[in-house]
Amino acid sequence: MCFRFNNRFVCLFFLRRSMADPLVARCLYSGKGYMIPLNQCMDYSELYEDIFGTFQFFPTDNVELQYSVPGCEVCFLRNDRDFQMLFCSARIHRLECVDISVLKIRGGCRRNCSVDSGSEVIDEDDYLGDAFRTEVHKTYLSDEWSSYIHNVGDKFHGAAELREKLRKYAIAVGFEFVFLRNDLDRIYAVCANVGTEGCDWHLCAFSSSANGCLYITELNNTHTCKGVVRTQKHKLLGSKVVKTCIAADVSFNLSLKPREIMSKFKSTYGFDISYKVALKAKHRAKEAIYGSDAETFSKLSWYKEAVLQSNPGSSFVLEVEPSTNRFQRLFIAYGGCVEGFQFCLPVLYVDGTFGKSIYKGQILSATGRNGNQGFYPLAICFCDSETDANWTFFFKHLKSLLEPQGRVVTFISDRGVGLLSAFDKVFGGNPHLFCYKHLVANLASKYRGKGNSKLIEDVKQKFFKVAYSSTQKEYCFNLRLLRAVGGADIIDPFLSELPVENWCRAFYTSCRYGIMANGIAESFNSWIAIERLMPVYCMLDQTRIKQMEMAGKRREEAERWTTELTPKMEERLKVQMEKSRRFSVHYSSPGVYEVRSDFSYVVNISDHACSCVKWQINCFPCPHGLATLQAASENVYNYIDKYFHVDMFKKSYSFPIHPITNVDMSSTDSASECILPPLAKRPPGRPRVKRFKSVGEVEKKLICCGHCGKMGTHNKLSCTEPLVQQ
Repeated sequence: MCFRFNNRFVCLFFLRRSMADPLVARCLYSGKGYMIPLNQCMDYSELYEDIFGTFQFFPTDNVELQYSVPGCEVCFLRNDRDFQMLFCSARIHRLECVDISVLKIRGGCRRNCSVDSGSEVIDEDDYLGDAFRTEVHKTYLSDEWSSYIHNVGDKFHGAAELREKLRKYAIAVGFEFVFLRNDLDRIYAVCANVGTEGCDWHLCAFSSSANGCLYITELNNTHTCKGVVRTQKHKLLGSKVVKTCIAADVSFNLSLKPREIMSKFKSTYGFDISYKVALKAKHRAKEAIYGSDAETFSKLSWYKEAVLQSNPGSSFVLEVEPSTNRFQRLFIAYGGCVEGFQFCLPVLYVDGTFGKSIYKGQILSATGRNGNQGFYPLAICFCDSETDANWTFFFKHLKSLLEPQGRVVTFISDRGVGLLSAFDKVFGGNPHLFCYKHLVANLASKYRGKGNSKLIEDVKQKFFKVAYSSTQKEYCFNLRLLRAVGGADIIDPFLSELPVENWCRAFYTSCRYGIMANGIAESFNSWIAIERLMPVYCMLDQTRIKQMEMAGKRREEAERWTTELTPKMEERLKVQMEKSRRFSVHYSSPGVYEVRSDFSYVVNISDHACSCVKWQINCFPCPHGLATLQAASENVYNYIDKYFHVDMFKKSYSFPIHPITNVDMSSTDSASECILPPLAKRPPGRPRVKRFKSVGEVEKKLICCGHCGKMGTHNKLSCTEPLVQQ
C-alpha cells in the first residue's frame, strides 16, 4: 500500500499469515500446562469450555484468560472479538504458539460464555468516566492458596504440610481458626468464631498407618460467621508462613534486608507484613537452608577429616577448650593454595574482619597476589576476637606453611590490636609494611574537630608525599613541609611510633613491588561478604567452593593467553615503553648507561637499578630502564620479574582445590566428639553488621551553601567566600 506523507511517498508491506497456518495455545494454570490447537472457525465459548473442563474448575469458579504478545504484556481474552484479535496479533508478530494464562478470580459467579461480541454491559457502579483508567488486574502467587483445602480425602505429606497449607488457605480466604487437636497423627481445626458466632466451619484429618500421610476425613467448608473477607494483613501471616515464601530469595541473596522482604512480599503475594515478621522470617529461612549456627560447630570435626583426606597438603587445625569441648579457633589452608603460592609474588596481605552470624567472631586472613595483580587466598583463621593469642596462633601455623618454600615474604597490614606483638614474635625477621590508608586515617583523627576539614586535607596531601618519597633526601624535604602544615607537636609524636622502614618507600630494604596499601585484603573481605553471614561450617565450605571455582576459571583463562606477560602487566609494559621514547641513552661502562631528557639518570641494567629508584621500588623496569634495554639490544622480558610472566601464573593455579562429598557425613557426632558453640553474650541493641569507618573513609554529603550558593560541605555559617553585593 502506498500513500503520500509530508510530500513523500510511503510504501507499507504486510506479511499475511494464512488462515490455514497452525496456531497452538499453551494454557498455563498453577504450574500445569495444556496444549490446544486453535483455528478461526472456533469461537471464544469453545475455547473457554475446553479450558474450564481440562483444569476441572467448579461451576461456581470465575476464570479469566490473558495472553501476551511482543509490546503488550497483558491482553484480555473475554469474548469473540478478543479471540479474533488473538489471531490478528499472531499474524502480525508471526507467532506459531501463544501462551494463555488461566487465572482463577475469587468472588462472583462463573461467567456466561455465550456473550455477543458486539454488546458488552458495563456496570454503572464501575464506570467512572473516560477521565479514569481501569486498573489492570494483578495476579499474585498467593492466588492459588485458596485452592489448598478442597474436599474430603485431600492428601498431605505429614502434619507440617497440612498446617502450612491450612494457614495459607485461611489467609487467602480471610478467616482465622484454632486447633482443638494438633499432633502428628490427628489434626482438628475449627473457625475462631465458633464460640462467639457458632460458625460451623471445621476440618479433621487423620494419619494413615500405611504411608504416614494425612487425609482429610471431615470437612465443612462453609462459614456461617460474618466477615470472611481477605485483608492485606492477617494474624496468621507470621514468620513461619513468610519463611516458606522467601526461602528461595534468601538462598539466592543472603544479604536481603527486612524492608526489601516487606516490599517484595507485598508486590509478589499482595499482603502486608511487619518489619519484625520479615526479620524473623529471614532468620528462619536462613536456618532452614544452612542449619542453626549452634549445630554447625558439631560438623567441624567431620569437615576437618574431609578436607585433609580430599586435599592432600592442606592444613586444618581445630582447637577446643579441653574441659568443656567448646570451640575456640581454627586455621585452614588448602593444599592447592599452599603449593600455588610459591609461584605468586612473595607478598602477603594480612587483615581481620568480623563474622555476621549469631556467634559473630573474627576472620583472620592471609591473602597473596598473583602475577596479574589479582588476590590469591592462602589461609584463614576463625576465632572469637583479634587478640595477641589468636594472632600468634594464626601466624604460627602460617609460618609452618611458608618455611618449606624458602622465600622471604613481605607482609602488609594495619596496626591492629594484638597483630604487631604477635608478628614480632613469629615473623620478626620478615619485612613488615603498614597500610598507608590506615596511617593517613589515624593521622587525620588527630585533627578531628570543627573547622579543620581544610587542614585535614592539607595534612593528608603532605603525608602522601612523605610516604611515597623515593629517596631519603626527598623524604626529609617533604617531612619539613608536613611538620610546617600539621604542626610538629602533633606530627612528631605520631611518627615516633612508626619505624620509617615500615611505611616510607625511600627506606625499603628489599623488593616490595611498590606496595603501600592493604587493598588486596579488603578485596578478599568484600569477596566473602555473603559467606560471613553464614554459620561457621557453611562459611568455610562456601568459601572453599568459591576458591575452587575461581582457581579453575583463572586456570582456563590463562590457557588462552598468548603474551609473555600477564595481560595487566603486558599493558603496563606498553605504557612504560611509550614513555621511554623521549629519552636518549649514552653508554658508560658494561651495564651502566646515562639516560637524558629534561634530567639525566643513571641506569645499571645488571643490577636492575635506576637512579630514579622506581625500578627498585616497583620491581618493574621504569621508562629510563626500558630505553636503556632497547638501546643495548637486550630482551626486555628477561629483565622483568619472573612472577609477572604467564608461565608462573599458570603454575600458581596448576594445583586445584579438590571437591568434597558429604554423603557419608554422619547426622550427629558422638558425645565425646561433639563440638559445642562458644559462649557468646548477645550485646544490647540491634546487632551491627558494618564496620566503623575511619575518618578518611567517611563520605561527606554535599549541600548547597545559603551564602555563596555553591555545592560543598560547608553552610552559610562556616562559609569563607566574600559576600556578593546585589
